[in-house]
Amino acid sequence: MLKWGARKVVDSTQAPKPGSGATTARSIVIPRFLSALSKRPHQQTVVDLGPVVGSNLDLFSARLSCKFYVQDLFTDIEAHALSGKSGPNTALADRLTSRFPLSPRSVDGILCWDLFDYLDPSTSKTFANKLSALLRTGGILHGLFSTTATNVTHYTRFVLDNEDLVRRRPYPATPTKREAMETREIHRLFSDLEVTDLVLLKSSIREVLFRRPQFSRATRCG
Repeated sequence: MLKWGARKVVDSTQAPKPGSGATTARSIVIPRFLSALSKRPHQQTVVDLGPVVGSNLDLFSARLSCKFYVQDLFTDIEAHALSGKSGPNTALADRLTSRFPLSPRSVDGILCWDLFDYLDPSTSKTFANKLSALLRTGGILHGLFSTTATNVTHYTRFVLDNEDLVRRRPYPATPTKREAMETREIHRLFSDLEVTDLVLLKSSIREVLFRRPQFSRATRCG
């Protein structure tokens, strides 16, 4: 696991070339993610599950006093796709959940990006439970969920040009089936968390912000 505080990291990715498929879109939820973290009464701990992107680290360092952990889990998903296995896979779930030496209830914010689009339902639930357990009370999690199930041949590097402007840089992936969840399934996936924001983007992607409440759902209903 890579760890950064307020240290600048050079982005090794290439600038998008004409015809590269790079697109730019506005994010409604990322500014709210940053705003919520900035109000935490202590140094924030943030986990990014995507590739290292230098401009993203710069943005978070400028806005927050945080410990920033980067763990590119898409490399594990790609290794699984290369293996040719399909359907629920306990080995992949174990691999993903074992990548976090952080203690339960020690994380303030998690950036999942579109990670769950590439996981089968069983692996998604196992990993969602792991992430939920990492969040402190009031901690938040950002995710993107496609509304269209299809075969995909690329992953996406999400580059924050500023708080609400996201550049999407595709890079090659072994063709794999992308899962698509209904809104109610997204709610069930993170059953210990509450949804504070859910926005359907023009690109047919749901942008969602989850929060760990003070009391679990079972406690509140009991």
